[in-house]
Amino acid sequence: MASDRAIATVGRAIVGLMKDHCRADLARGADFELYGPQNFDNPMGYGVSLMLYRIAINASPRNRPPRMTATGNKMRPSLPLDLHYLLTVWASAVDTQHLMLGWAMRFLEDRGVLPAGVLNAYDAEPDTFGAGEGVELICDPLGLQDYLQIWDKLKTRMPLSVSYVARMVLLDSKLPMSAPAPVRTRDSSAGEGVVP
Repeated sequence: MASDRAIATVGRAIVGLMKDHCRADLARGADFELYGPQNFDNPMGYGVSLMLYRIAINASPRNRPPRMTATGNKMRPSLPLDLHYLLTVWASAVDTQHLMLGWAMRFLEDRGVLPAGVLNAYDAEPDTFGAGEGVELICDPLGLQDYLQIWDKLKTRMPLSVSYVARMVLLDSKLPMSAPAPVRTRDSSAGEGVVP
């Protein structure tokens, strides 16, 4: 299961994959970078940026069972996260923006699920994600409130962007589950002294 490095690893993997597989005619001179809000004040001239703008706990599997280690120890359940990204294309020519965005969206849609081997290839620690793990990457339109907040921040220069979500990034706990103490005595006096 994924260590606490998973959030950073997912972003690096998405950007790295796009950089490594960009179409030759679009890749020439293009930058592929992780962005924060401050980067939008002085953005790149040409390329693709990916900004993590929201993290949410995935509510569907909140009652996850304890995680079992390879040695059989019970650990606290993994924390399931959804990572919301804003993918933005930058270019001086509008048609180049459209070409780059079309390529990026098709490329990410073709990937769908990023397996552990791909995710770990872009991390300094090769075991951030365990074997058999993966992250689902889907295009997820911004909600109105998110869209308005981003528009308010960037209204002087609203870039061409699309939002994605990396679903079910599981962060593992290193804390063991405390096992209840074994029963040592039996007390069957619970109903005594009750008058009918």
